Amino acid sequence: MTGREYMQAIRTELQSGRHQHRMGETVLRAFGYVRRRATAINEINTTLDQLGLVADPPITSEMPLKAPRIRFSLKDANGVAKVEAVHKPDAEDSNGLNAQSQDIEDIDRNLPEPGFSISELKSANCDVEHVSPNASVQAAYTTMLLHKFSQLVVANNSRPREQDIKGIVSFQSLAKALMNGNPKTVGDCIDNGVPRVQSNADLKSVVSQLSENDVVLVIGRDKRLQGIVTAWDLAEEFAELVDPFKRIGEIEERLRALVRMRLGKDKVTGFLTDHGISGNNPIAEIEELTMGELQRILEFPEHWDELGLAFDRVVFTNALSQARDYRNRLMHFRDPLTEDEMRQLSNFCDTVRVIQL
Repeated sequence: MTGREYMQAIRTELQSGRHQHRMGETVLRAFGYVRRRATAINEINTTLDQLGLVADPPITSEMPLKAPRIRFSLKDANGVAKVEAVHKPDAEDSNGLNAQSQDIEDIDRNLPEPGFSISELKSANCDVEHVSPNASVQAAYTTMLLHKFSQLVVANNSRPREQDIKGIVSFQSLAKALMNGNPKTVGDCIDNGVPRVQSNADLKSVVSQLSENDVVLVIGRDKRLQGIVTAWDLAEEFAELVDPFKRIGEIEERLRALVRMRLGKDKVTGFLTDHGISGNNPIAEIEELTMGELQRILEFPEHWDELGLAFDRVVFTNALSQARDYRNRLMHFRDPLTEDEMRQLSNFCDTVRVIQL
């Protein structure tokens, strides 16, 4: 099922009088995306506009992934969301929202997990600095130095059609041209062997190309240049994940140590088993506790009293739940944390450090 077909199914449900709400991550998954990059946002919004649908809150790079859920409505003649007719649902879901049809529920459950495509990277959705093949070698060299670029796309505009891309000019291609003569224009220094990949190309396949080439050109679904990705861009994206992972890891280790020292393994395993939390695979060691299991243990009033912490139980475990959500986002390589989210995670980590072990 394509993203358009998914939204068409939602439109059909709205026309039948059923309210439609979705999590942002479900909408992204329907279109084959993981992250809220420009390519994904533009494709979803274009589809909504074509089908006469309105999303609230809007589909943007800041849209929520889970709560609040996105509500879809039909547009009226003026392009404004219609006031929905009252519809008596057959049932209500756990959030009190009107139930959707069984067919839609099945579609949501069976949406495949998207592969991580090259278009999920920031640099695959950025304006590209270009240089004309008729420009002087000095102009290209100066532009690369001023912008700290290692290469420029050789074309006559910043979003050329694929067939109009001549290649790239780089410090390497400049040096090679100088070794073989006296180049005057960029056209004399073009490297036309740079790989071109489609925006939906699997990231794993692109990584192997970046191990042999320092750069790949990303071609969008409109057959135009969408971005340029270098090995440095890829390393920078992964570096964004390092700091939050370190803090999440520290939170987990400190809370496991706290539980081990003040509650003990027997009490913890007994609790998890009695409450059906560990399923058929009881933990062998406290170090195996997940953040979700730690949250359930700390939320239990008797455990909290026994731990003797000076914090408010509800406020603290809510912060732990938020850290758990951040961890899940990072584990699935969804959007990097915002500055505000990173600050909240850092503050919680600092709070956990206050606990004397």
